[in-house]
Amino acid sequence: MKSLIDLSIYQPIDFKKKAAFTLAEVLITLGVIGVVAALTMPTLLKNIAERSNSEAQANLAQKITKSMDLMRADGGLERTYNSTDEFVDEFSKYIKISTRCDADHIADCWPTKTVTTTDGETYDVSKAKTGKNLNLKDNKSDNVGIILADGATLILTYNPNAGIIGDGDTVTPSFADLPIGFGRTKKFAYTTSVTSSIDFVMDVNGFKGPNSEARNGKQYDIRSFKVARFSKGCPGKDIDGIGCVYQLPSYSPIKAGSDEMKKWDPNWTAEKLGYHSNMASEDNYWAGAKKACDELGMSLPDKSKLQSIYKAGKKDSSLGLPTHDFWSSSEGEGGYVAYYAIRVAFDNGGSSYYHGKNGGGIKVLCVGD
Repeated sequence: MKSLIDLSIYQPIDFKKKAAFTLAEVLITLGVIGVVAALTMPTLLKNIAERSNSEAQANLAQKITKSMDLMRADGGLERTYNSTDEFVDEFSKYIKISTRCDADHIADCWPTKTVTTTDGETYDVSKAKTGKNLNLKDNKSDNVGIILADGATLILTYNPNAGIIGDGDTVTPSFADLPIGFGRTKKFAYTTSVTSSIDFVMDVNGFKGPNSEARNGKQYDIRSFKVARFSKGCPGKDIDGIGCVYQLPSYSPIKAGSDEMKKWDPNWTAEKLGYHSNMASEDNYWAGAKKACDELGMSLPDKSKLQSIYKAGKKDSSLGLPTHDFWSSSEGEGGYVAYYAIRVAFDNGGSSYYHGKNGGGIKVLCVGD
């Protein structure tokens, strides 16, 4: 029987033949991938470094804090030391230090001879001899350079006027909002009030670079534990009509009953607190915020200025201002002046509220010229 289909019109299938890209197509694809990588990799690496540096900063802060807590448990913070050197003599019993440098050889404990400051200047590390050289205006104690056993480097200064802390005293924790890349921040467990007598600058990545303090609102590898820094320039954001605005990474409360309390909040006494007289035995965070800003040569802004800062941030998002509750220098009114200060909520339209001065968790913006 004759077939009704003419099979001669079909070509035989070659099962050995495989589909593939031409050399030109492969080269074009690789070229596109290379261009995309060249554009995105630097930004990606910078963001990864920002997170890594912040984690290193928080880890070092926690390590120093834990060591001082052990020192406190042994009564080591129940006395005042005459110098940073004398303090480190005792502190070294609680943390492993591989190298220690006095003020005249401070640069020998730092990975580079110079750093780039916030204002873009080159700073000679050997000049960082006293607390005043780290912009702690009332601290004339000689600094001590330290390299820990794990390689962490810091220049530390001790403040003999900070008061003592006993084993039975209340210890209050503080957290730091640190950048983790891509415009985000993370709240890190950071330190406690046991470190109220010290401050330091740290290089969180050693020789890697860029060996720079924060610039243009962006953090690099040279970090401040609290407020100590090499630069005299604005460490935060310059806002037209307001000045330099800087958020502290951390601060300590003023210890109840201390001489410093008389200076920073003379209203914090049982007599003036009246109904809240029992609070006079508690540490005062609002007073600590005022002191911390003053140590930078800056000030804690009043309610009106804080609200102006909030409005500036809403108007210009490129300022990247944080959304937290911030202390103002304004106190409560009438019968509330002793116990309450005013906080401004940047996450609630810049509204203002009364807040007990002994309350932790409120952030600090300092303002200066």
